Amino acid sequence: MSIRTNYEKWYEGEDYYWGLEPGRFLEELIKLCPPSEGKKVLDIGCGEGKDAVYMAQQGYDVTAFDLTENGIRKTISLAKDRGVNIRAYVDDINTFSLDEPFDIIYSTGTVQYLFDENKNRFFEKISKITRPDGVVLINVFVEKPFLELPPDWDKEEKMWRSGELFTYFADWKVERIDEVIFEDMSGGIPHYHCMDTIVCRKMQQDADDMTSR
Repeated sequence: MSIRTNYEKWYEGEDYYWGLEPGRFLEELIKLCPPSEGKKVLDIGCGEGKDAVYMAQQGYDVTAFDLTENGIRKTISLAKDRGVNIRAYVDDINTFSLDEPFDIIYSTGTVQYLFDENKNRFFEKISKITRPDGVVLINVFVEKPFLELPPDWDKEEKMWRSGELFTYFADWKVERIDEVIFEDMSGGIPHYHCMDTIVCRKMQQDADDMTSR
């Protein structure tokens, strides 16, 4: 079993570390790209699967992966309990390989596990596998000198620079972009995060440019 991330241990029990309420951002994605037959979603870093399962319940064809074996075990179990089928498996954000196209791709609280040398390749993959008119949501924790490192910060996580995430989507249509500081209770200790989020759409010109390269 992988022990690269502390979440492998934190996901061991039957309780869900992040709870079972789906992320609030999912309703935004559903409005931007409503479910219909054949609409496909990719959840990168799905954790214990609450968001992936929710999207499957809305009618999407969902693929999800996470580095933690316990997370994927609980994802599959939750999908079974909720009566939906999803494709969930163990994989690494640094090395994953998918060629099929997706209508929605999202990754929340995971991109900071990218090694510096893999950042460009990761975002090139995202562009390649997003369908024209598809929507991407990605967020990442960013460093602020006035904020202490969170108490549950993982050993392979790395803070990003403020605004760095947005530079990888300069040619996309931006639906929303923001940077917020918020209080969190993960791990049972109150602390603060700063997070950058981008929601953007791949326009046809972007797809044509990628095809011609």
